[in-house]
Amino acid sequence: MTIDSREVLMETHREMYFSTGEAARVLELSTSTVKRLESTGQLPSLKNHNGWRFFNAGDVYDFLGELGADT
Repeated sequence: MTIDSREVLMETHREMYFSTGEAARVLELSTSTVKRLESTGQLPSLKNHNGWRFFNAGDVYDFLGELGADT
């Protein structure tokens, strides 16, 4: 089940995981950019046996804070 609301996603506990699309919504970036951030090591992820990426919510929130600090 995919949750569309960024506000609802922002209530996710830091220990939980986001899909690529959910992480993109939280960060307000495209899924391509999130994948690029993962491939360059800027945003850590886990991959399952199918190769799907999952992002720890805490890592996404920390990265979001870094984005805010850069502006």
